[in-house]
Amino acid sequence: MPIEGAEVEQVRQALLRYAGWDQVPEETMTELCLGANLVEVKRKRSVFRRGEPGPGLFVVKSGEFKLSLISSEGREQILYLAEPGKLIGEGFLPRDVQCAASAFAMLDSEAWQFETDPVINLIGRSQPLAFALMRHMAFRANRLIDLVLDLSLRSVERRLASFLLSLAMRAGAEAGKPCVIPRQLDMNTVAARLGTVREEISRALNRMQREGILSLSRQEIVVLDLNALERVTYE
Repeated sequence: MPIEGAEVEQVRQALLRYAGWDQVPEETMTELCLGANLVEVKRKRSVFRRGEPGPGLFVVKSGEFKLSLISSEGREQILYLAEPGKLIGEGFLPRDVQCAASAFAMLDSEAWQFETDPVINLIGRSQPLAFALMRHMAFRANRLIDLVLDLSLRSVERRLASFLLSLAMRAGAEAGKPCVIPRQLDMNTVAARLGTVREEISRALNRMQREGILSLSRQEIVVLDLNALERVTYE
């Protein structure tokens, strides 16, 4: 579904959140945004799958998507979660290159789609747009390298501590004060993000609770000792 008016400005503002996009000329940005289509995706449906041709760039309007890999045995590794405003670039590929990951809606969601060919045409006319997209691809590549480092060289407990520390800092945690983290993700999703199984996550949570770092309930995780959680992350 083509977009217009206020929605074009919404797309523009979402892209301007990313480094380098403020250097893209106004006329190029306007042409790019006017070429976007709004796609509605039901829960558990995909916008692209591993092995399929890439359909282009996406910016999440509402809901949430997960970028993931699924093994032949059904094990899932979540690469990242994409909330509203997030740019998904894994489907922006040459026609002869297949998607390496899949993107699924975690709930009924909407995204603005920029089809590959029109974007490539714009890149050919705008070096700042090429650099903005290059910067985003480099960021995602670096995050994937960090993920490989985590999965290869860090224990489940350290990975979980790092994940909880990032959530706590996002919630404004301060040393010496308890910080409440609502349980918004189920254990299977957390396990898939951290490259393990829910039983390992449960064991690691219980160990940190016994050590007085966390307090656990069905609805929330309370970080009791932020400094200790940080030590587990980097020990």
